[in-house]
Amino acid sequence: MNIALDSRNSYKLFNIEDICLFVDKFYLEDFSDQEKIYLRFQLQHYELDVPNHPKLKNMSSITDLCQGFVETEKSTIYPLIDRLIRFILTLHVLTATTEQAFSVMKIVKTKLCN
Repeated sequence: MNIALDSRNSYKLFNIEDICLFVDKFYLEDFSDQEKIYLRFQLQHYELDVPNHPKLKNMSSITDLCQGFVETEKSTIYPLIDRLIRFILTLHVLTATTEQAFSVMKIVKTKLCN
């Protein structure tokens, strides 16, 4: 997913369909049907606007893009895209936290069994 929102290479890998499919697959509860439709419109405007913005066109990561969104106030113009970017950024943290919890449980369970 990071690839579809990737700001490197002048947004050449940006793909609205991939982003919408990603939202449909992983964020069912986070976006209503109406928001999904509106997200598509925001992505169409984003595709024309953001790659040409002087402060946003050379971002090196999705984290930089998120910060640039706030600094340029694009987060208020594209609130659904901003929400999606924040979900993507927190996904890795949530996954790592869950993996750590299961790892600790495995250690505790193994010690208790022994």
